[in-house]
Amino acid sequence: MNNRLAIGGVIAVLIALNLVQGAALLRMHARKTEPAPVTLTEQHIQQLPKVSQDAVRPSLEQTRPLLHTRLKEAHQARHELARYIASPNYNRAEARKRFEDLRAKTNAAQGVAEDMLLDAADKLSAKDRALILKTVDGQS
Repeated sequence: MNNRLAIGGVIAVLIALNLVQGAALLRMHARKTEPAPVTLTEQHIQQLPKVSQDAVRPSLEQTRPLLHTRLKEAHQARHELARYIASPNYNRAEARKRFEDLRAKTNAAQGVAEDMLLDAADKLSAKDRALILKTVDGQS
């Protein structure tokens, strides 16, 4: 009987370690694969001619606080999800809901970033749009 209890204890410890390892892997995977929205930075804007910089800067400065908020919400949802999956209260259905929430928040941040880029594109010449896309893609 003591052997069964010892084996049961070892199995319980191994399961707990696997859950901790799984949560750690999830956290590492989420950090590495989550694409950041394409955003315009001051360095991107500085690549443009002065007239174009002056045209896009006001709308970008107006949009950045919202983008920051959306990115912060997605970041917080990702951390809450990882903590929940590692918690003793883990439930697959609840974890799925939290994944859906994370996806919605990440999509919201991406949407703001895309709108920011499109608002800038509306104000730029074709040549400047090509230049800004080249710098955003890191091909400058």
